[in-house]
Amino acid sequence: MKMGKGLFKIMAALLCLCLLLTACAPAEQEEVEVSGDSQQVQNLEKLCLVWGYTKYHHSAFLLGQKDWDEELLNLIPTVSEAKEEKVNDILHEWFVSLGEIDYGTLNRVPQWAAAKEEDKIVQADTSWINADYLGDELTEDLSQIETDPNIDFSKAPVSFSEIDVPEFSNEKTYENLDYSDKNYRLLGLFRVWNALEYYFPYFDIMEENWHELLLQYIPEMMEGSDLESFELTILKLTAHLHDAHVRLTNWEAVNRLMGKYAVPADLIRADGQFVIKQVYGTDCPLQPGDVVLKQDDQPIEEVAAYFTQYFSVPNEEKLANKVFTFLLRSENQTISLTVLRDGEEKNFDIQGVSNVPYSIARQPSTSHEILEGNIGLINPSALKEGEISTIMQEFKETEGLIVDLRQYPSAELAYSLSAYLKEIPSPFAILTLPSQIAAGTMLKKEVQSGMVVPEQESYYYQKPVVVLINEESQSSSEFTTMSLRTGDNVTVLGSNSIGADGNIAYLPLLNDHKITFTSLGVYTPEMGQTQRIGLTPDIEVHPTIEGIKEGRDELMEAAVAYLQEQNLSSDAAPVQDNSEAPLGSPENPIAEEPQDNGEAPLGSPENPIAEEPQDNGEAPLGSPENPIAEEPQDNGEAPLGSPENPIAEEPQDNSEAPLGSPENPIAEEPQAE
Repeated sequence: MKMGKGLFKIMAALLCLCLLLTACAPAEQEEVEVSGDSQQVQNLEKLCLVWGYTKYHHSAFLLGQKDWDEELLNLIPTVSEAKEEKVNDILHEWFVSLGEIDYGTLNRVPQWAAAKEEDKIVQADTSWINADYLGDELTEDLSQIETDPNIDFSKAPVSFSEIDVPEFSNEKTYENLDYSDKNYRLLGLFRVWNALEYYFPYFDIMEENWHELLLQYIPEMMEGSDLESFELTILKLTAHLHDAHVRLTNWEAVNRLMGKYAVPADLIRADGQFVIKQVYGTDCPLQPGDVVLKQDDQPIEEVAAYFTQYFSVPNEEKLANKVFTFLLRSENQTISLTVLRDGEEKNFDIQGVSNVPYSIARQPSTSHEILEGNIGLINPSALKEGEISTIMQEFKETEGLIVDLRQYPSAELAYSLSAYLKEIPSPFAILTLPSQIAAGTMLKKEVQSGMVVPEQESYYYQKPVVVLINEESQSSSEFTTMSLRTGDNVTVLGSNSIGADGNIAYLPLLNDHKITFTSLGVYTPEMGQTQRIGLTPDIEVHPTIEGIKEGRDELMEAAVAYLQEQNLSSDAAPVQDNSEAPLGSPENPIAEEPQDNGEAPLGSPENPIAEEPQDNGEAPLGSPENPIAEEPQDNGEAPLGSPENPIAEEPQDNSEAPLGSPENPIAEEPQAE
């Protein structure tokens, strides 16, 4: 009995000890979520701004004397954990450690020196360079840098092509990178953000603030731990640019997001609906004209909206160009679709095809042909370089011309074809090119077309021309449309283009994958916007569901009908706006018709130049009634030179004898005083 009590006491003591230890033990650590307003993120934002500005301006980086990646990787841990009041000092000391700013030359880039101030457009926002944000010393550091001289960019973070497209070939890539390393993840984010900050031309038409997005994506980048989360974060950031040129060059990485299997059919937008345009193979139960309502029981609009967070689309209306390729895809081979066919909903389970991209425009095999009605057709996607001269010789006697710029040109067309469509060269666009010496500043440049192209036998094509465009018209298609539409007899037909023009730049990420973006701005000759909104046709024509069912190309049909109508109109006798017969015709001779003053033509018998009375009421000068030499003058004296008023014998007004006469010799008589 006593042993039982002792055992009970021991167990009670152990229980108390366990409770005590449990109470004293630290609570289980929860992962702390980093927010955009935390001090750590604020510090990292400032680091990104200062490092990026210095990277594209300081001689230590532009001349390749310092490794800009290594400098950032060393700074991230220190700045990330620093107290707010210490960050500016840390960054000032770092800036000083880079050495004196010395480019080795004072020569300026001629293009910049010759540019007018009104032709310089500042895109980068550097308003943060002020003492309130950076302190006096760091502000003074960065303020030393204004514009850079004309240096060799071969070792710089950015160089430029012959047409001023920025190139980032000196950016380092890393093999076997650990994507859980937050320092490298931030390096990748800061690299992309700053390259766009200084070399993207369209921040002025973004809805979102680029600097505020930096605060948003620093925490998201820090939370990921693998390659997929890294690349998806970059895609989500760049989607805010609404630039249809933005894409990730590695399709495998994108396919991991999109799904392995695809429905073997093409989608198109018609009547505001997602419509099946074409079906491939014999096993797919879909038909052209089917309206897709749901994919795997999810409304197709929601599926499309999901992808827009990763793809940079110009606006909600322009999804086809960027998103349709990735709709109707799944990781499961069986894909369920609900469609509307002839007013009735139908459900289908479709076997997907692996690794095949659909909804990509199929290109024609021939570069040109003559359609029924003697109308020439140019297929730009099948062109060979220099072929336009041959084509236009074949089309010399055609009754009209169609250029299908729903296709992407495979050869230059903007200048070579425009030489046939204009009698006089004229501007068709203004480009904004990135300045080589002032990162974040663009320079305007006017572009003309219609000039004679060397080694091309051009002539003036007088027949009407139609250019076809739609949402698939992008970049070179848009640039070419802008050039051709300034031709004398050119009409643009279709729907708005995508709105992504200007040469693209390729920026390496941390691996071999690259992100692309528009690097040159393109505007109308009046500096009108084209990016995001696209080019507006002169005549709007859209495909219809009925037309898709019937397999018709409604834009091509409309173009042919328009040209035929124009030719019929030109065959009719032209009517002048003033309702008069043509000037110079027998009914309207140039010299014989009455003048607007109501008098007979000057010089006619009714209105002779020399014989009709003058407005002063006298007989014509030189007539017998008004002889030039014999009639008295208005002063009442006899005519000068007559016997009554001889030139040499009459007294002068000074009452002296004529100068040189015997009474007033030149040398002998005293002069008047």
